[in-house]
Amino acid sequence: MARKLFISVLGTGLYEKSVYTQGDIRSSETRFIQQATLELIGCKETWTEEDRICILLTDKAKELNWEVSSRKHPHTKEEIAYEGLNTLLQRMDLRPQITPVSICDGKNEDEMWKIFQTTFEQIQDGDELYFDLTHSFRYLPMLILVLGNYAKFLKNIRIAHISYGNYEARNEEGSPIVDLLPLTVLQDWTFAAANFLHNGRSEQLTQLTQQVFKPILRDTRGKDQQAQALRKFSETLNNITNNLQMCRGLNITEDKDICRLKESIDQLSEDIIAPLVPVVKRIELSFTKFIPDSNILNGLHAAQWCYDNHMYQQSITILQETIVTYICNKNKLSVTDKDARALVNKAFYIVYEKLQQNDEKWELPNYGKGNEAKDKVRELIKDPDIEKLSRSFSTASGVRNDFNHAGFRPNPMTADKLAHKIEESINKVHNIIFGDYVHQPL
Repeated sequence: MARKLFISVLGTGLYEKSVYTQGDIRSSETRFIQQATLELIGCKETWTEEDRICILLTDKAKELNWEVSSRKHPHTKEEIAYEGLNTLLQRMDLRPQITPVSICDGKNEDEMWKIFQTTFEQIQDGDELYFDLTHSFRYLPMLILVLGNYAKFLKNIRIAHISYGNYEARNEEGSPIVDLLPLTVLQDWTFAAANFLHNGRSEQLTQLTQQVFKPILRDTRGKDQQAQALRKFSETLNNITNNLQMCRGLNITEDKDICRLKESIDQLSEDIIAPLVPVVKRIELSFTKFIPDSNILNGLHAAQWCYDNHMYQQSITILQETIVTYICNKNKLSVTDKDARALVNKAFYIVYEKLQQNDEKWELPNYGKGNEAKDKVRELIKDPDIEKLSRSFSTASGVRNDFNHAGFRPNPMTADKLAHKIEESINKVHNIIFGDYVHQPL
């Protein structure tokens, strides 16, 4: 089980007593938001000796609010009874270790980074973090958001709680504790969406959507329509990206999942996470060129999509196999017959090498009976599109071989040249088959 770590900064103010509330939960009357927050998150009931409470404090905060029994009121100058936070925490009889950590005043950039580093050093790999942002520096919320993402990457932590005690908004019910966790959740969604749009990876998005819809479907026994739509979106997006990453040509050209993705997005409202909807719409835009039925265009769009997402080997593989599929369809050959596809490959080779009149040099695959293979090739090499596409097809073969042999061949291409050849081939093939092509990256 992950270690729980509570982190809060102790301020220097003379704090008045208040009951803090969140929903139906009410804290004890206390001067310190740290006590109220620890009650809110169930520290006494569920935390263990392995967990930890970390209080960050400057020298001034330690002097005024950590280990004191009285303080002078700033207005009346009267000495009043005033128990410091350390005394209150000890009285709570909590099982986790309570650790005061000295920090500097944070008056400049150098001190800000020292606070960042000091806080980061308190975190262990895999920790579950609970933050209280009520007191101290104005930039603390921003620093904590940055720190959280930094620690997610380097220490594989999970942020379970971020809150702010709003004493100024108190009423007869008490002072509200504001839940700030949705901010980091939205940030996670933004990073995951950016990762998808830049690299074509949907794993983070799938994980985040599951965190949202699984508990809702569990509590509603699968009846919540918004959660169902979010699950459908997650599963469909995962199917689409898996097909692209694994070069599943039939699924790509027939891509009914594109239609399902749009349907699931149209069903999403703002009820689950309001800012999520524009993020999802942005993801939908990346598939706008795909056609939700069987169409060879989807293969070319898939090659371009993979190229845009730096999936270069998938891009050239899908492009070349789409060319073969296009010729198969045009000449009434089965697109799933490996011998028929091999015949098309051979026809391209014959035309590119100008062997049309030297059929004794043709080395044909097994296809049909008798002279059926040779007769079919004679038919194929008369197809004007084979002539037009032969150079691009040969380039694609060279690029694929360079990839497949990891560059262990005479005169391997540089990485930049490979990428350039792929982009050039996509444009040429699209222009030959469908006319003028201008790609506009999202």
